[in-house]
Amino acid sequence: MHAGWRQYIKQRLKKPSKYYSIGLEFGIDSIQVSVLLKDKQTVRWVKQQLLPAHEWQKHLKNYVSDESLANTPCHVILAASKYQVQQVDKPQVDDAELAQALVWTVKDLVPHQDDIVVDYFDLPAQSAGANKVNVVALTQAEMQQITQGIHDASLELKSVGILELVVADLVENSDDAVLTLVQEPGQDICLNIIKRGDIYFSRRLRGYENLSTFSEQELQMGVGDNLSVEIQRSMDYFESQLRQAPVKKILLSIESPHIDKLAEIMQQLTFMQVEALVPEIESTDDLFYRTSLVGSIGAAFMQQNGLVHEK
Repeated sequence: MHAGWRQYIKQRLKKPSKYYSIGLEFGIDSIQVSVLLKDKQTVRWVKQQLLPAHEWQKHLKNYVSDESLANTPCHVILAASKYQVQQVDKPQVDDAELAQALVWTVKDLVPHQDDIVVDYFDLPAQSAGANKVNVVALTQAEMQQITQGIHDASLELKSVGILELVVADLVENSDDAVLTLVQEPGQDICLNIIKRGDIYFSRRLRGYENLSTFSEQELQMGVGDNLSVEIQRSMDYFESQLRQAPVKKILLSIESPHIDKLAEIMQQLTFMQVEALVPEIESTDDLFYRTSLVGSIGAAFMQQNGLVHEK
């Protein structure tokens, strides 16, 4: 993302933490916490915690104190349920003025009249004649609440971003396009097509909120078919309207006890290679990766990868 939200991130020079980074994913009901430690040249995942969203500032401050995490570099990611990405015409202004110009562009599109702050990311390819940009808006009050809560917990806030861009950073940087399906329990599916680390296409798939509860039989009785149709439509747009080479692979990050069956159904219907999206990460023996952790782990790795898409 660009620098639209950076004004809310105030650096403080403090005694460095022994930990490498901490990633926080802010959802509706909870906050996922992932902590990394760098031992020589190896970055390891060493701590994981789920904090309640209610009075999260108090819970985070206590957790940081109990685990001796003060001054650790912190990267915040908003779960997909916390925001919408709006694609709008790009205002014809200088780059330095673009974030402020976009506030007025999207203000009528958000469901409230509170003061908002926006950030944005560009589209590497667009349909003929288009000049659009992807915009994410938060209320100014919510942004200030997040940043103040992080500072009050004695963490060193480095960035605030969104799930789509963290997922793009976790995918191998390649000239071959991949399609990712990421879903947090009870939420819409977030579909992205990623190439060379950039998002070329993004949309939300609604109507699959209960996907994690479906049996194998239910997946075979139309759910897998419907999902495959949506995937095919997205790939057709990517090829025909954006004039890109076909997607080579589909990566899944979906909570389901029957994820292997879902992948099999999708592979049969799309004729694509379908795999699980799993970050390459070393961890302590008592930590096990689950798809619901993709956001917080991806956020923690931003310390290694650099600020996501900062210009």
